[in-house]
Amino acid sequence: MATTAIDSTSNAVFDDLQKSVKQPTKSLGKDEFLKLLTYQLKAQNPLKPQDGQEFASQLAQFSSLEQLTNINKALEAQSKNFGLLSQAMANANAPNYIGKSVKAASDKINFDGTKPPQFGYNLASNAASVQIEIKNAAGTVVRTIDASSSDLRNGEHRLTWDGKDSNGSNVPSGQYSINVVAKDVSGSLINATPFSFGAITAVRFKQEGTVAVVNGIEIPLGDIEDISM
Repeated sequence: MATTAIDSTSNAVFDDLQKSVKQPTKSLGKDEFLKLLTYQLKAQNPLKPQDGQEFASQLAQFSSLEQLTNINKALEAQSKNFGLLSQAMANANAPNYIGKSVKAASDKINFDGTKPPQFGYNLASNAASVQIEIKNAAGTVVRTIDASSSDLRNGEHRLTWDGKDSNGSNVPSGQYSINVVAKDVSGSLINATPFSFGAITAVRFKQEGTVAVVNGIEIPLGDIEDISM
């Protein structure tokens, strides 16, 4: 069968469209939609033009896409402005927290070489055993503590570490972390989340957000669970 002029034109338009698409996208944007619609009008058979009703439907889809795109941009801008406002309000109030006692979700503790650091953990349910591992900055366990029977019940428990390793020797000053391993009578793990507590001694405004300094540890304001006098 001989190739008609209309078929040749359609093929040429399709080739141009293929060349214009450099990389596939996950969704069809308004610019791509308009480009495809334009190519469709250029490539249609003059003897069988686009149905008026279908064409109007496509134009309505394009109009809806444009409106949804504008609404989405407006919502994104509003969300960004609200976030900046919330951050500014938090920064303005942050200095008022200095001197307040707080409890925060954190597994970090700081040892200054003399004062025994304090920490705590929450148990999701009663445990048969709780073992606290204290690790140095390199991740090495320097001390393992078995919780007493009174610290096996579900709820909050607060402890003090004497700053010694498993051999009874003093550890160097620095930052340490705690890992709590809790098990029930069948040996299954129980959810145990560590926390730090103490007074806020400073507030720092950093690029990644505002932090409170508690026992020498920087804690994001969002991680603070409790504030008291």
